[in-house]
Amino acid sequence: MVSIHKIATVLATCLVASADKAPKVADSPAGAKYVAKFDKKISGSVEFSSAANGTVVVDVNLENLPTSGGSFLYHVHEHTVPTDGNCTGAGGHLNPYHGNKTATEPDELEAGDLSGRHGKIEGTSIHTSYVDPYISLNPENKAYVGNLSVVVHYHNTTAITCANITSEAASPSSSASVSSQENGAPAQDVSSWALAAAAALGLLM
Repeated sequence: MVSIHKIATVLATCLVASADKAPKVADSPAGAKYVAKFDKKISGSVEFSSAANGTVVVDVNLENLPTSGGSFLYHVHEHTVPTDGNCTGAGGHLNPYHGNKTATEPDELEAGDLSGRHGKIEGTSIHTSYVDPYISLNPENKAYVGNLSVVVHYHNTTAITCANITSEAASPSSSASVSSQENGAPAQDVSSWALAAAAALGLLM
């Protein structure tokens, strides 16, 4: 008779064997930008933007995390946060290649396991930026993070808070004209000021 232990071992082996290594991708469209904004329990954002070479730059700026319960984890989850704000509704981690959360190689981890690849949050805040080649801002890619969610967890994996990853339009380019302002008063055009001064001095006919 086959023991339960042997069955469990075989199943575990099959699960590991079925996992695929995540490919590195560089297909994010130029100008793409998505942000998960946090304003409940913690504050800040996790921003995803496309680099010039098509990879994804992740900017993590979070404040006011709990003073206990760390090191803290954060992941991209496979669904949006439901309207009731329950983070459980965000589902599991984004994991299109069946990665393993205990893997030691970055391409064998779950695609959404950002803290697994780039470090957990130590303390009550984090300000960091990095390139993650295993996620994408291309909707056709299986590792697309747009319109999903980011969940921040205690070390024991209990969710602290969560936020949806939404598209954010690129900032408008700055105007070619240059203006200055001091003490709330806008600077006047220099040529107009000079003409007025000359007229006042009787230098113009």
